[in-house]
Formats: sequence, C-alpha cells, structure tokens
Amino acid sequence: MRARKILLDSLAAAMADEWVDKNRKPFVSGDTAYVPVRTGYPADTQLDERRPYRGRGYQMIGDIAVFHGERPDDSDLKGLIEWKNPRAVLYIKNYREIMRLPEAETLYGESCDVLHREEGYSFRLDPSKVMFAQGNREEKKRMAEYVGMAPTGERVADMFAGIGYFTIPMAKAGAFVHAMEINPVSFGYLKENIAENCVGENVTAENGDCRDLLKGEYDRAVMGHFDAPSMLGNILPHMKSGGTIHLHAIDGGTGDGNDKIIDAAGEYGFSATVTLRKVKKYSPGSWHTVQDVRLE
Repeated sequence: MRARKILLDSLAAAMADEWVDKNRKPFVSGDTAYVPVRTGYPADTQLDERRPYRGRGYQMIGDIAVFHGERPDDSDLKGLIEWKNPRAVLYIKNYREIMRLPEAETLYGESCDVLHREEGYSFRLDPSKVMFAQGNREEKKRMAEYVGMAPTGERVADMFAGIGYFTIPMAKAGAFVHAMEINPVSFGYLKENIAENCVGENVTAENGDCRDLLKGEYDRAVMGHFDAPSMLGNILPHMKSGGTIHLHAIDGGTGDGNDKIIDAAGEYGFSATVTLRKVKKYSPGSWHTVQDVRLE
C-alpha cells in the first residue's frame, strides 16, 4: 500500500485532505500513522499488504481485542495486531466471584473506556474492569423479542444486570426493567448505558445484592449468572402466575436440573414447564444453558 507517514496527532486533520485514499483504512503504530495515498499523488513509503488473520478466536469490544480461554501465543498476538490494528489487546482468563471481576492481562496497548455498538444498542465499558457478555448476542435478541410480544409493558427483574446487556434491549422493546447489579463499577456503566440508550423512563436501576432488592411482582425474570440456580428461592415468591424465569447455568446440556426447578416452583404453589436452550459450549462436557421456566 502506498502511504504517507505522519504523526498520529495529525491524523484527524489529514483525513480531510484530497490526497487521502478514503477507501482504505490508515494503519497506526505507536505515535505514527500510515495514511493510504490516492493514485496520482506522491507517497513516501510502501507498506506490505496485510495478511488475513488466521489465529485463534477473539472478540472485538469497541476497538479493543479480547482473547478468552487459552493464552494466545506471540504469533496470534502479532497477527491480530497487524490485521485489526486494535487500541489494545487483552487476555481475560476468567471472571471471578459474584461480582464477575475480569482476570485481565494487557498484552498490547492500554485498556480504557470504549463505546461498543451491537444490534443498534450502545454499551460503554472498560473490558479490563467489567464483564461484557458478548457471546450472548442471540439470547439478548430473544429477550427483546419476548417482551416486545407482550400486549402491555412487562415488569422484568434483571437480577444480574451488569452494564445492561439484557436490560437495554428489553427496555428498548417496551419492558419496565428493575435492573439490579452488585458490582459498583458495573453499576456505574449501567447508569451511563441507560442514559446513552435513552431508556431511563423504562429502567429502575439499583446497586446491591439482588436478593435484598427484589420487590413486588414480576412478569419475567432474567437470572444471567451461573450461580442463579441457588437463588430460585429468592425470585419465586415475586413471580406472577403466567410469568417466566430465564435461568442461566453451567451443566451438561441435558436438562438434568429440570426436576429440581419443578420441585422448587411447587414449593411456592406453581406448576412449572422447563425448556432447555444451549447458548454456547463452555468447556469439554459442559454448556452454558438457559432454562426457560414457565410458571402457572
């Protein structure tokens, strides 16, 4: 690629110049930007064409690349930086405890707040500080579709709201969401994202343990935490007949826990129908599942 080498601080102004080939993206390395040049204009450097990245999987959250699972090797890291030119690259080994704190290592650049856009929603976060459930994209769409089909706005308990990955789509679809989050950092981003997506009239957000914050009755409850099965006894007294609980868990993907859910519902006077959905493979022999629990 024919390019001109300029200081990164000058990039924004340079992009308006007529010599810039706006069909190609600039490449940034450190404090230097390599700006593609249109045919007929002089260039001062020639960059090799980028090779498509063929390494292990990653996710882009805003302009920050995130690896999960096994730690990437040097060739994966180098290839991803050359291909995506991210602001930073993180390796997140795990999310710890009830607050879902990232065990994050910065492999390149510096993590910071980013604005991540997905399915028409905007989420502000620093992925080195809080969890973003990017792999649950279809589940977020499904929740929005369910509440959107309700004849009137449902009252929904989002018991582990995080930064709003379920709250925002459901509120946009017309639900009145009681969003509860125990992690104060995540809660701060949740409030920002409620404002960013203009759903303040549909969301009541509270910082604290959801077991202490549940109040009144709900048409629907989203329990998006792998410890959720142990908290069924907290939400069931607050559910309306005809309501649905969406219970996230890690299990073998065969519905082994269905009988326990049905028994727990029976203790509160409900008959329950349980439908199991596999969200994604979690580890060998285990799945991230969602059990849709319909209560009558």
